[in-house]
Amino acid sequence: MPAWGKPGAAEPSARDRALRLGKVGAGAAPPPSLARILVLSDDKTRSRELSRLLRRKRYATFAGDFAIAGRKLARDEHPDLALIDGGGHGDKACRLAAALKEGAAHIPVVLLAEDPTPAFRRRCLAAGIDDVVASAASETVLLSKLRPLVRLAVMNTELQQRAATARALGIEAAAGAPSAGAEVRRVLVVAKETQNCAELEAALGRDFRLEPVCDVFSAASMLHESPFDALVVAIEANGEDALYLCRQIRNNTRLFNLPALLLADRGAFESLDAPYRAGASAVLLRPLDETELSTTIESLVRRQKLRAAIHDQLAAIQAKAGDGEIGRAFPRDFLRAHLDRLVAAAGSWRKHLSLVSFQIQNLGSVAHDFGAGAADDLLRQVAEWITALVRVEDMVARRGDKEFCLVLPDTAIEDAEVVVHRISGVLLNTQFAVPGAQQPVSAWLQAGCADYRAGDTAAAMLARAHGNLR
Repeated sequence: MPAWGKPGAAEPSARDRALRLGKVGAGAAPPPSLARILVLSDDKTRSRELSRLLRRKRYATFAGDFAIAGRKLARDEHPDLALIDGGGHGDKACRLAAALKEGAAHIPVVLLAEDPTPAFRRRCLAAGIDDVVASAASETVLLSKLRPLVRLAVMNTELQQRAATARALGIEAAAGAPSAGAEVRRVLVVAKETQNCAELEAALGRDFRLEPVCDVFSAASMLHESPFDALVVAIEANGEDALYLCRQIRNNTRLFNLPALLLADRGAFESLDAPYRAGASAVLLRPLDETELSTTIESLVRRQKLRAAIHDQLAAIQAKAGDGEIGRAFPRDFLRAHLDRLVAAAGSWRKHLSLVSFQIQNLGSVAHDFGAGAADDLLRQVAEWITALVRVEDMVARRGDKEFCLVLPDTAIEDAEVVVHRISGVLLNTQFAVPGAQQPVSAWLQAGCADYRAGDTAAAMLARAHGNLR
């Protein structure tokens, strides 16, 4: 039995029970969630256990059994992810998941199965299911499998919202959900023994281009030089170097989405939770099954390719809609229209939404000392830096003559404040070369945050963020 389903696990609070029932006191709205997760199971006890765990982690859940059409629930409830508990009915659950993917391909689906054999995983992969997790997996493992898929759903939702805003403003934007590209898939392999690479080549065939290195430090250098679709680390000892590399990847703003698969001997870690806490996407224990190895890498790479397709479509909208005077930042009319759309969605689905105002305080003095061109160039450079320091689904837009707005969908205010501190720290310690200045100049920034509150309007959020400038 998984740790989160054991007797004695924390019972939901009265507020948790009220959230599940849609009642939180007189006139009070339920708090925003990190994501909306559809839980489907024929076992009511398991459904309650899963829902309880997810609510503790700030996810909103709604449940149904196999007799209820999953596609209808997906259409009515707009989930970010579907979690299907197959129990001892793996094939039945696989068919349900496949039907759900046919009707709502944009929703990631995770299937829990009692005995996910390699052949079963292959069938699930062919059906479009995004991940298969053993029912006995720990809370840490299950949540680590859900998080990247939830973020993928956030990216896709923002793409659809931003494309709708673009089209409403007469800007061309592709319609429909993107699909993973079919180009060659690059996998970086860290392995001291050639046998490990031979196993991978036998499992993956010619559709993958494997690029081997012999240690994690060479791997870190390679990852910074060119993009890869996945990382595979064949652990030869206790795995500490592999865990270090995973942590470095997750803390890197450019690499943190990269899937990382660890191949290890039994006993390489004190607990299988350890690599997942460090940021591993999957762990396979030797002796390796060729089918399980290939399906695991294929599912991770497919996810990464889909993420790249979403990134490219968001970048295309940015290029077409961006204000040419200030680089990649969106213009004010796009900000107003898009924020109206996001505020409405946050209110309808109780999702987090945060925004940040950045104001350059010394822009006037730069214009006075070095000319208007120097001030414009500083403005453009700051916009480029902010855009480079945030996720592609976050939107940087012009707000005023010396002010930018950063819109962070599905982001709680405390997480937005972390982003603000990181960006401010970088920019305040950066010297900018501008035309007419004999030496680099600094950008004196003030920043203010605001998050969505029940009944908010876009104008109210913008005003509150501006009022919080510090």
